[in-house]
Amino acid sequence: MFEVETRKKTNQETLIVIDDIADSFDYQNKYAIIQYLKEISQSPLFKQIIMTHNFDLFRTMESRFVNYGCCLTALKNDAGVISLVKATGIRNAFLNDLKRDFFADRKKKIASIPFMRNLVEFAKSETDPQFVKLTSLLHWKADSSTITEADLDAIYNVVFGMTGKSANGIRPMLEVIEDEAKACLSAGAGVNFENKIVLSIAIRIAAEKFMINKINNPGFTANITSHQTQALVEKFKTMFSGEAKTIEVLDRVALMTPENIHLNSFMYEPIVDMSDEHLRKLYANVLALR
Repeated sequence: MFEVETRKKTNQETLIVIDDIADSFDYQNKYAIIQYLKEISQSPLFKQIIMTHNFDLFRTMESRFVNYGCCLTALKNDAGVISLVKATGIRNAFLNDLKRDFFADRKKKIASIPFMRNLVEFAKSETDPQFVKLTSLLHWKADSSTITEADLDAIYNVVFGMTGKSANGIRPMLEVIEDEAKACLSAGAGVNFENKIVLSIAIRIAAEKFMINKINNPGFTANITSHQTQALVEKFKTMFSGEAKTIEVLDRVALMTPENIHLNSFMYEPIVDMSDEHLRKLYANVLALR
């Protein structure tokens, strides 16, 4: 800050490169830093390149002083950064993207499920039939395979006061999820926000179906009331302790999928510093379980 003020007084043109400057600060100090960066941006002497892994900071700066067109996301793979692309989903991915294209894009329809479930929970309760049905599209339940695309459309229409419908409403939603997850495996490089959600849902359902079939204890499964994936993993470890490679895959499912599923329409923070490549690999690993 001393250097910045000195350069102001001496009229020196300056490029400032800032890397995760607020990552370890509390919100009060984080906002103070954002305000200071805003003041710097108002001087014609200074240009800034601001880098961050903190999506909340990224979104807040865009809302305060950074032009939307100047917001970029770095795409990377195992070899490093491969390109910079215009950032998407900064303000409200659900309202401005997923909800808008619910009937036109099946990936976005699937990605809307956890957002809709949170809205139903907020407006009604966890015992509401709509909440229960949406849960059966995020976990392997007794009725999961019977839920159709039309059933999901009906919940969407009730929640949002709409009248839309899918072209082929009789298709089972699990079939739709499987097809779209497989399409994600060959998708191009990108942030792929909805792809992460689709892959995570498909991974978890496939893993739970595998564990439930192998555990083969309907009474145990029926009595799971929360954290189903973790409960199944722990039971699997107890019954099949010698299957180390399978347990390693299932542990990764329990570890990696929740933050890509338990998003909500009020506050979300996708993992912007990772591509969906790790989820593609995990999905292939889960499909290979025997």
